[in-house]
Amino acid sequence: MDIKGVGVDILRISRIKGVYLNHGERFLYRICTDQEINYVMRSRETLFDRLSALFCAKEAVFKTLHTRNSIIFKEIEIVHLPYPVAKLHGKMLHIALQREIKNVLVSISHDSDICIAFAIAI
Repeated sequence: MDIKGVGVDILRISRIKGVYLNHGERFLYRICTDQEINYVMRSRETLFDRLSALFCAKEAVFKTLHTRNSIIFKEIEIVHLPYPVAKLHGKMLHIALQREIKNVLVSISHDSDICIAFAIAI
């Protein structure tokens, strides 16, 4: 099993909360798949933690692809099995297949106002 790429991202949860409060569900529908929206909306108490975790994980996954293309957030789906993995679609899947990436593992953590995600493409 070869490692094809690694990516990490860190952000303040309050930043994502601010974007969400300014743009509402338009922001949510821009970056999340339907399955991810269901996951985020399960609890209003953890909405911003979960949304931040998804955003952060998608950024980390994008970095594993080593591409200069623009990130298409909805083409990177974070699925919980119960641990998170990335499911790629469209252009992001095409890029992964070109680089012989078969799987992208993700680890996410958050504490207080900080969220971090790490991704490994194999």
